Amino acid sequence: METNQYMDMFLDESHEHLQSLNDGLLGLEDNAEDLSILNEIFRNAHTLKGMSATMGYNKIAELTHEMEDVLDMLRKEQLAVTGDISIRCSSV
Repeated sequence: METNQYMDMFLDESHEHLQSLNDGLLGLEDNAEDLSILNEIFRNAHTLKGMSATMGYNKIAELTHEMEDVLDMLRKEQLAVTGDISIRCSSV
């Protein structure tokens, strides 16, 4: 697939999703129990993963997949939201 024609769109949308991820993480500082914030962060990571994979940016797709795994554990309360979440990323 010719990705050059989609690069500007990818960069613009990636910036928006990264900003939303950042805003969500800052929101968790104030309200670590808010599941809606975790869900929003997860959706942004999921979208970034799909966009990156489509563009052939496999390392970004792998990283965001690892993010989804951690976020899913947080959503299922298998991991607590703290200032120091240390999970070893296996693929990145």
